[in-house]
Amino acid sequence: MALGRLILFDRRGVGLSDRVGSAPSVEVTAEDIGTVLRAAHTRRVVLFGASECGPACIKFAVDEPRLVAGLILFGSLAKGCWAPDHPHALRASQYDAWRQQLVAEWGGPAGIDTFAPSLSRDPQARAWWAGLLRAASSPGGIWAVLKALRDTDVRHLLPRVSVPTLVLHRRNDRAVRIAAGRDMASQITGAQFVELDGNDHWFFAGAQQPVLEAIKRSVNALPRDRRPTRRAL
Repeated sequence: MALGRLILFDRRGVGLSDRVGSAPSVEVTAEDIGTVLRAAHTRRVVLFGASECGPACIKFAVDEPRLVAGLILFGSLAKGCWAPDHPHALRASQYDAWRQQLVAEWGGPAGIDTFAPSLSRDPQARAWWAGLLRAASSPGGIWAVLKALRDTDVRHLLPRVSVPTLVLHRRNDRAVRIAAGRDMASQITGAQFVELDGNDHWFFAGAQQPVLEAIKRSVNALPRDRRPTRRAL
């Protein structure tokens, strides 16, 4: 299924990006999105923010709406941990305990049961997952990334999102509760919320065709004057 030009980038400290000693904030990551788009000579895009990258995409869409044709959020959330008015996430103490366990197992197939349960019983997939984690970050690096996510809160930005927004969430997502995605969508004016079958957190695990079809429908539904330049995603 061809959707258009695809632009990917690794956040600071992750993947092929330089290690900077600390996890980038939502603000810094949003600035980096703009830098990447300028380097790619792209004037308008549909942003796809999965999981912890969603908040930075929200920030960029609010700050640079003329550059954003549409916003798609997958398995994401607006606040990283529990609050009295946000009961859809782990309490900080629970989150820290989970983070400590994940980091202790880093280098092996850490977290695969939570993030990609459909792959968790496949030995080849488990070996691939372990290699992916080792390439993605170090134990210290992911510790900082997860701490930054715990402290993230962009709920105040949601009413300011003015671009067409699609929120996708799998019904039984084990990493981010679907209630968090539904609540986030309810606070973005005109946002469409689509509930998908499955329990995988990452879009590349489980049934991918429904995800691609929902994205395609969203892009094709954009008014012509809002279509991304060269259909960049």
